[in-house]
Amino acid sequence: MNILSACIISLIFTSAYSMSDHEAFHACVDQEGPSKKDIEVITKFEAPTTRTQKCFYACLFEQTGTSNGHRFDKERYMKRAKELAGNDQRKLSGFQAVAERCDGVENVDRCDLAADILACLKGSSS
Repeated sequence: MNILSACIISLIFTSAYSMSDHEAFHACVDQEGPSKKDIEVITKFEAPTTRTQKCFYACLFEQTGTSNGHRFDKERYMKRAKELAGNDQRKLSGFQAVAERCDGVENVDRCDLAADILACLKGSSS
């Protein structure tokens, strides 16, 4: 796993598992009803293969500021990225590159949007 992938995973899941967002993670579990296998896919940052997995990602992305449910939210993503990167310009540059690449990712379906955002975050096309 390269440094950029590690940073992206860290941004999303550090946000999702922080004390204030711990409840949000469980709210997503309650809201989307993922199986243990679904949760395993998400925690490994793997591509979703089911609607439930896509919707679970959608909930997490909405909770962490990566998505507003209709589009990639570059401003909120970068706010979280700056908090995580601190003074590490290498990490911040990586986050900025991802934000630029994913800016404009939109979808009317929040769950399909999550899959599109994940593909973009990982550097592949959706």
